[in-house]
Amino acid sequence: MSKQANPAVIGGFVLGAIVLVVIGLIVFGSGAWLRERIEMVTYFPGSVQGLDVGAQVQFQGVPVGQVTAISLDYLPGRESFRIPVRYEIWPKNVRVLGDGGDADPRDVLQRLVDEKGLRARLESISFVTGQYLVALSLNPELPKRPYAAEPSGPIRVPAMPATRDRIEQMLTNLDLDKLVDTVTNTLAAIERIVESGDVASAIQNLDATLREAKGLLATLDDNLEPLAGRADQALADYAQLARTLEARIDGVADSLESAAGEVARLARNLDGRIEPIATAATDALGEAGAAMRSVQTLVGQGSAARYQLERMLTEAGGAARALRELADYLQRHPEALIKGKR
Repeated sequence: MSKQANPAVIGGFVLGAIVLVVIGLIVFGSGAWLRERIEMVTYFPGSVQGLDVGAQVQFQGVPVGQVTAISLDYLPGRESFRIPVRYEIWPKNVRVLGDGGDADPRDVLQRLVDEKGLRARLESISFVTGQYLVALSLNPELPKRPYAAEPSGPIRVPAMPATRDRIEQMLTNLDLDKLVDTVTNTLAAIERIVESGDVASAIQNLDATLREAKGLLATLDDNLEPLAGRADQALADYAQLARTLEARIDGVADSLESAAGEVARLARNLDGRIEPIATAATDALGEAGAAMRSVQTLVGQGSAARYQLERMLTEAGGAARALRELADYLQRHPEALIKGKR
């Protein structure tokens, strides 16, 4: 007869297994289940190929979270699709310094989105593997998002186009046919120029110019040594001239110093003679003033000398008129000098 199993033993094994599973999840999952997280979502334009669930979420290259879900939404009203990428942010990976340490992490992230331009973009991890991650960055110069924040649910972070999306758009807008036609026409023009012979003529002219330049350089090389010798001789002559001038300058300096002494002595002599000359000049001016006053007294209004002078001038004027009349008469009648006046 078989022995019945002990329920206590079975329960102990089951409880131990659960404990081991929990410990394993904590150890191998690095405490991910017990980690605080904030749900966020971004609707990326274009393709999200290369982005997988579990991919890192980075802020300026620092891991701050991971992608949790990638799905596809169909919008019947717009007849279009959108790709929501859900990811979680781990606030414990970011240290808050200063007075903002007690702020709610969700409120901080929402404020970064609204005021500081927090945006999400797909960035390539490796061109070989083609894997991508979600990169967060602040862009204060960007306009604010056109939709209001939701009080509950994940925080919506606007998306920025990835580099591959911009390249794809650029290639889409590029007119390849026109570019090919332009390149073809350019090559055809180059071919016509080459076949026309202008290039060969230009090469020949260039070759002739190079030969002339070579001959000119050879001529310069032949004449360089004599020119260098003449230059050395000229420098030697200039050096001799400088020494001669230096020797003569000393004598000129002595002469200038002697002349300066003579000028100083002359200035002292003139200084001693100026005072007597000034006194004599002052006396002469006084005598001249007295003479002028005497003359003014003689020719003053009502004086006898002035009356006699005026009378003499009047008689002299009459005599001058008589002589002028006599001269006019004799000029008209020169014979009067012999025959007399009739």
